[in-house]
Amino acid sequence: MAREAITLKTVNDEIMHGFAWNIDNPKGNVVIVTGMEEYLLRYEDFALFLNSKGYNVCGIDQYGQGSNCPNEDDLGIVPNSSFSKMIRNIDDLVKRVKKNELPTYVFAHSMGSFMLQDYVQRFTNSADKVISCGTNGPNANASYKFGYPLAKMICKFKGEHKTAKMLASLAVGAYAKSVKNRKTMVDWLSYNDESNEKYLNDPYCGHASSNGFYRELLKGNRRLYKKKFMQKIRKDLPILIIAGEEDPVGAKGKGPTKLAALYKKYGLTNVELKIYPKMRHEILNEINHQIVYDDIANFLAK
Repeated sequence: MAREAITLKTVNDEIMHGFAWNIDNPKGNVVIVTGMEEYLLRYEDFALFLNSKGYNVCGIDQYGQGSNCPNEDDLGIVPNSSFSKMIRNIDDLVKRVKKNELPTYVFAHSMGSFMLQDYVQRFTNSADKVISCGTNGPNANASYKFGYPLAKMICKFKGEHKTAKMLASLAVGAYAKSVKNRKTMVDWLSYNDESNEKYLNDPYCGHASSNGFYRELLKGNRRLYKKKFMQKIRKDLPILIIAGEEDPVGAKGKGPTKLAALYKKYGLTNVELKIYPKMRHEILNEINHQIVYDDIANFLAK
């Protein structure tokens, strides 16, 4: 179960960095896609759990995050079209690990889960199963529609590499305020004070993202719920949607519920939804996260 550093050369001749946790005689592969302002090594405990269940695990850090940013000054700075590029990178990684001819699954959290929504439209036959964690659904579309023009304007006049103070306040700031009597500004992540404290003390977590980051994120999310793209998803794709009942990203369960209903509306026949009481955004880091771990393992084993 030794962890090893990996690289992925993209179609744009970029080198993306990440990690793999491989085992002897695996029965499948799991590719992890992380959220914003974090990095892959935060998932090591989860990866080792999946190893114990018989799966190879790997992933690459997002643009402007983790092992792709040896210089902390570059955190949160992304290239143009980073959202769509990352989706292609995910597929390249899936196809690379799938060369061992084993079933290959994708687990994606938060920002990664929105990329996953796009991924299953563009590359619907690549992954055998997918898990969307800490996501939202079509009720978020209005904010993407109006937020993108604002982000474009701010990039033009303030600079795309400048810290996104206004955009961050409108997005993450609102999540923080959703928790009453909060002890820290990241209590919305989980009830687990120890996990939240680690996040606060880690320079690679919660770092300021750039105006350009928000522009690309909002641009990428604008297309997610359009009929012509939703219809491209293969009808028998197994999808598990999981979220905390008190997660502000998913409007406290409403967003994931609407997303599951939307998939079923478009004829998908294998969609599961689990909303966990007394959990917030990072359900893998809650004190009682083992419940979530076990549900994921059971879904993969079916």
